Amino acid sequence: MKASIGEQISNLAYAVCTCLASICYALTFGPAFAGYCLLYLPVLLAIIGIFGSMVKRFTMQKLAVIKHLGGIAEETLTAIKVVASFGREDRELRKFAKWSRRTTTIAKKYTFMYSFMVGIMKFAIFTFYVYSFYLGSLFIENKSINSKTGEPYNQKDVLSVLIALITGFVGLIAALPNV
Repeated sequence: MKASIGEQISNLAYAVCTCLASICYALTFGPAFAGYCLLYLPVLLAIIGIFGSMVKRFTMQKLAVIKHLGGIAEETLTAIKVVASFGREDRELRKFAKWSRRTTTIAKKYTFMYSFMVGIMKFAIFTFYVYSFYLGSLFIENKSINSKTGEPYNQKDVLSVLIALITGFVGLIAALPNV
């Protein structure tokens, strides 16, 4: 347990440090463009928060139902002589089948919601791509001055900032299972 918690904390620390380092790099390389791109960060954090809470809730439901189903199986197996001697196999089979159906239903809901939220996450990432590339094209087209270099933004500036921010955002998404 300690090793697992320690691993989660170290993974979370790594992800947060990666995100912060990439944001610092982006802000030092192209401050204005990075600032506008970072306006998207609250949207991504909200999606990550919603995704995390939904996955946690469905995981807890799934574990509770599986735990109950396991309890029924253990109870039946430990009392197999009593069940067999009183001819209550049908009752125990019906009870087990009922909880098996509940487990299947919860597992299907979990899989659907998990897949749905992964789709939302990917949509959010691709939306960030569209948003940032559009902003980058405006910065280049309007010949906005990069305060770091004193020259107009060019493709190198835009791509450097984007790759840094994408690396940081992916680090945040990677931290999700450890939250």
